[in-house]
Amino acid sequence: MAKSAERIDGVLSCDISFATGLMLVEYDTSKDPLDRVESVVRSSGLAIERLHTRAEKGKPASWWQLHRQSVTLLVALLMLLVGWALQVRDLADGAIIAWAVAIAAGGIIPARRAAIALRSRSLDMNVLMTMAVIGAMIIGEWSEGATVLVLFGVGNWLEARALVRTRRSIRELMALAPPVALVRRGEATVTVAPSDVRIGDTVIIRPGERIPLDGIVISGVSAVDESPITGESVPADKVEGDQVFTGTLNAHGLLEIEVTSVADDSTLSRLIRLVEEAQGQRAPLQRLVDRFTRSYTPAVILLAAGVSVLPPLVGAYFGQDWGGLSDWFYRGLVLLVVGCPCALVISTPVAVVSAITRATRDGVLVKGGAFLEAAPKVRAIAFDKTGTLTVGRPEVADVVSLGNGGAEDVLEIAATLEAGSTHPLAQAVTRAAGSVRPRHLERFSEVAGKGIRAESDGVRYHIGSAAFVESEIGRLADEAVYEIERLEDAGRTVLVLANAERVIGLIGLADAIRPEARRTIASLKSMGITELVMLTGDNERTAAAVARDLGLSDYRARQLPEDKLESVRALSAKHGSVAMVGDGINDAAALALADIGVSMGAAGSDTALETADVALLGDDLEALPAFLSLGGRTVAIIRQNVFFSIAVKLLVLVLAVFGYATLWMAVFADTGVSLLVVLNSLRLLRRGSEPRG
Repeated sequence: MAKSAERIDGVLSCDISFATGLMLVEYDTSKDPLDRVESVVRSSGLAIERLHTRAEKGKPASWWQLHRQSVTLLVALLMLLVGWALQVRDLADGAIIAWAVAIAAGGIIPARRAAIALRSRSLDMNVLMTMAVIGAMIIGEWSEGATVLVLFGVGNWLEARALVRTRRSIRELMALAPPVALVRRGEATVTVAPSDVRIGDTVIIRPGERIPLDGIVISGVSAVDESPITGESVPADKVEGDQVFTGTLNAHGLLEIEVTSVADDSTLSRLIRLVEEAQGQRAPLQRLVDRFTRSYTPAVILLAAGVSVLPPLVGAYFGQDWGGLSDWFYRGLVLLVVGCPCALVISTPVAVVSAITRATRDGVLVKGGAFLEAAPKVRAIAFDKTGTLTVGRPEVADVVSLGNGGAEDVLEIAATLEAGSTHPLAQAVTRAAGSVRPRHLERFSEVAGKGIRAESDGVRYHIGSAAFVESEIGRLADEAVYEIERLEDAGRTVLVLANAERVIGLIGLADAIRPEARRTIASLKSMGITELVMLTGDNERTAAAVARDLGLSDYRARQLPEDKLESVRALSAKHGSVAMVGDGINDAAALALADIGVSMGAAGSDTALETADVALLGDDLEALPAFLSLGGRTVAIIRQNVFFSIAVKLLVLVLAVFGYATLWMAVFADTGVSLLVVLNSLRLLRRGSEPRG
């Protein structure tokens, strides 16, 4: 079908993924060949709908186009039963007529698809099935011909119903985007399509409505259900300045947002495109199977032709009775039906699509089957620290008083000095101080990246790094040096507060470890991954403290982006397959080099979505071991599918050559096994915690 479509003038390329039910057509818009492409598809008995095209939608499929397969199958089944009933009553002529009607009804769609395949110079199951049924009619096996077609139709119908579940994820994502948006234009509010909303527009979202476009909250407070995007079931609180995403649900409260991206470039739209591309990509095992089947099917057809003709001719030449031509011709027909590797061909893509669908529901974006197949091979994982193992925002962890006042006095003075600074450490101090009334400051000056000096109530104060304070007041007291080293050994970044004479307090700040980080590391170790390394630009003491706290096997401190790249390369040389987990921006080179690059917090980050092989949309580290486990389950099911498909086909092939197989058995060996393969693959749609393999 794809080859026939590519011959249409104006079509540049056409690719079909039957596992996802998608046909991707690249075409010259000046020639607009989509109507002719649709005609080719509909001529094969399939219904069609257009997705993601700027052209107007074609007319919707009619009732007959949507239900033709079911209706013709039902007629064929009824006529098959009528034929058997007439045969029981010894009405042979009537039975043959009934079976002929069953063949006509059940064979019309396979015959049309066979004709399209032959015009494209390809051989598929429809070609082989049509040839086998015509052969059965020639030798008078009307009942078997009709039965084969009905069984083939039932198998295809059940398989199509099962595959709908794997295609549902994209349609569910598309349905999340609301059809209209309430936009403020001047003094009025108007309802428009999301595609007509511009960046910078103000959109109003009422309680219970889905958010139509990505944006920043400029007014209102609410909780937003972001589970369709991030997989996180707990609604996220949203206040002014927070980001919201298309398709998420405003639980309560009125929100006004400033739009930050157009409809075609929203997080949801990008996610849909990436899921479609991922589901359509061929995994390495699938490419191997595709190469095998290109030779397998012609070989079986040649074998069928040889079995049909050579034995009776050779037997007659040597005067041996090896059976009649009709008997060997029947065996050849069985081989034809067995010859199509349908079950083998779909054994990988259906499993991959099911796994990607499961991962998407859990808030993990996987960019193709290759990364699912690579997951069980991972033997070492490198983690970025800030924003990956930690939350990425420093907080006050310790306040030590070395003067006459208490810890509250130290924090109050520090917050007063830091109130005007935009440095992240200064902001952490002011957050910790809360609503402390700032003191009046005089002679304020800030040394960028080092510290602050100012006077308050006639007292000169200094706050900053130990080196800065020492340069201001001279050598630090031994007690202060001891406390600074103690805090640094605990992984703290230390701010030193001093007056004109001595140190009066210390503030230890830490980038808090993610609550789920320890559980994630423990889960990875239980899965057999013992080489867990942290790569960080932080100092040696902080890196050692975090690595020790999390139970990591190793760490590398003061790592620049190029150093992280070399660390991943060294891990790969030592252990083979390596995964890298980072934020997708300053870790881009290391993510690209790793066998699997995993990005944190990809929702709302263009860079993360572009650079990562796997994106944890919910910013949840615990999704990492779940993804690796899913990869192991996927590979195990693919192996089961391939082994079962090959084993059954080889068995029936041998039985057919020796005359012990029937056309019914051949149909089971193909269509029946295909259905079992699909059902086995659909098990991946369920949550699972099996070992990764």
